[in-house]
Amino acid sequence: MKSREKMLFAMTKGLKNNFPVVIPYPSIFLRDHWNEITDQPWWAIYNLDPSSRLEVEEDFQKKLDLDWVFCGMCPSKEWRENYKIKIQGNHVFLINILNGEKKELQKESVGGAHIPINKESIINSVEDVDKHINIVDKGILIQSGIFDYAKMVVEKFGSEKFICAGICTPYWEALKDYFGFKGMMINMYKRAELVEYALRRIMMKTIEVLKAYAEIGIDGIWIEECLASANEISLNHFKQFALPYTTEIISEIKRLGMKSIYYACGNVIDRLELIIRSNPDCISLEESKKNFKIDIEWINKVVAG
Repeated sequence: MKSREKMLFAMTKGLKNNFPVVIPYPSIFLRDHWNEITDQPWWAIYNLDPSSRLEVEEDFQKKLDLDWVFCGMCPSKEWRENYKIKIQGNHVFLINILNGEKKELQKESVGGAHIPINKESIINSVEDVDKHINIVDKGILIQSGIFDYAKMVVEKFGSEKFICAGICTPYWEALKDYFGFKGMMINMYKRAELVEYALRRIMMKTIEVLKAYAEIGIDGIWIEECLASANEISLNHFKQFALPYTTEIISEIKRLGMKSIYYACGNVIDRLELIIRSNPDCISLEESKKNFKIDIEWINKVVAG
């Protein structure tokens, strides 16, 4: 049984003897073990040249031989045409060909960095939502070239491997990209209608991305939900601001013929049953940490019904 078949079998009929093996975040493993995996320069991760990034993935699969291959968006064709990498001594720069501006690139350290969530909110009105959250038709998205790398991954590995792409839930994207943590927490209480309007726009935007992924042949979608656990927001807020939009995303993934993996970070003690009712094909949970416990036996009982 090929890797793709093993993944699909596990997602539809359960785990058997020949079960698939995957890493939830291959990019983290690659970041921390780059020199052990590939001879490609570390700046290939910036994906200015999708073919070089594909060579990295080939090296990665030769070493680990996972049952899935992760992919995502790359810079647009126009952006790639307007930028180049330049090496100066021990320094690596990203050069804007049009105006000569340059930015030094840094190799990410082992362990990585935190996603900045303490940013000030850029959304304070309905007009701000319309300005910053653009819904772009999937055809235009594909034509822009941002799925070129994903298409190359499908072409290279799709006959053998399960091809997976990742998205954020509308709640998580709203928090990290638009409201910031503080702004999200305050606005859920004080301006719920504004938050809900933003969430609907993000959901519609995400659905176009999902349509594009389906069109190019992606098998499954990793759905990342962060800072929506029992440690951060109440169950009522989870029901109002997170769950409905994620449920719609999962329904759209199914309608498009792809599989869904719902990754809920943090403490799910009071919301696991709701997560299950959103009907993803798979659920992924964090390990016990941060003063909460994930009891595998309890999880198994709840999931089994």
